[in-house]
Amino acid sequence: MASNKLTVKLKLISESGPSLCNHVAVIIGNRIYVHGGVSKKRSNSPSRKLYHFSLDTHSWEEIDKPNGPALSHHAGVVIDQYMVLIGGWDGHSRISNVFVFDIEKQQWINPKVTGFPSGAGLSSHTATVLKNGDILVVGREGSLHTQRRSGNAFLLSGNIEKGCFKYTDYPMGVASRSGHTVNIVGSQMITIGGRSDKVVEQHLNYHAANTLMPSILKYLCDNIKSQTPMPKPPCGRKHHISATGPDAIFIHGGETFDGRSREPVGEMYLVRTKPYLTWYMLGKSVVGREGHICCWNTDQIIIHGGAGPKNIVSNEMYQVLLES
Repeated sequence: MASNKLTVKLKLISESGPSLCNHVAVIIGNRIYVHGGVSKKRSNSPSRKLYHFSLDTHSWEEIDKPNGPALSHHAGVVIDQYMVLIGGWDGHSRISNVFVFDIEKQQWINPKVTGFPSGAGLSSHTATVLKNGDILVVGREGSLHTQRRSGNAFLLSGNIEKGCFKYTDYPMGVASRSGHTVNIVGSQMITIGGRSDKVVEQHLNYHAANTLMPSILKYLCDNIKSQTPMPKPPCGRKHHISATGPDAIFIHGGETFDGRSREPVGEMYLVRTKPYLTWYMLGKSVVGREGHICCWNTDQIIIHGGAGPKNIVSNEMYQVLLES
């Protein structure tokens, strides 16, 4: 590679899908399932549509099943053959409901949900499945948001087959954030962005259920150590994306808080977590996005949608590749 410096690029692999931002996507098998979001930035009318994208053929297909929720700014996780959607904006208010789509039976399930504080809801939060099966939910917005100086975290536990979930308040001293990413790396929970200060926050003794590491992330982590790291983390940002492996985090895009750019940025970073957090610049893509989604497996990191320059919402799908 030129100058032996590791950089990455975004390769366009599809521009035939839905134009969406603030949506949710998960990988199950060889498909990416995409739900909800909005087709115009700052729209109050979320979509209820569900799609899948084939990683084999790079083709899109809408899954038209009844009782799907209209949501944006929600979070999604995978549990077995289920896509679990948590919270979000339903077009009228921020909610804490849980919605489940059974990939095998191709049907929506609306479980009973208890335990969330009355008068509040979830939006631009994160959800991560822990090793013990609970779902860690970080971040809250709603009428109670201004009453607490610290952020909020909840453990969401339940049984899909029995149709019930319960939130438990989980006091962990996390800073108040919105539009952040939560990355569990090894036994650390590393929260990035979502506010102008405290760009990075670390908490110990957390273990994620998913420890898959994309091959490109492993290569970067193994080979970037000889490069000069950044002297400090970049400025605060929100609505960026991240992909996580056992020892590293990949970050792209977002809206920055430093005022230098009025448009979503295309900056890409690698964060190595051992022996301590070390930031490396991987390049600046012309693909500036915020409110986009990121999915990964052992083979690849995929990015879709988001709002770009002039608030135009994209339908493009990209794969993260090494710059040759």
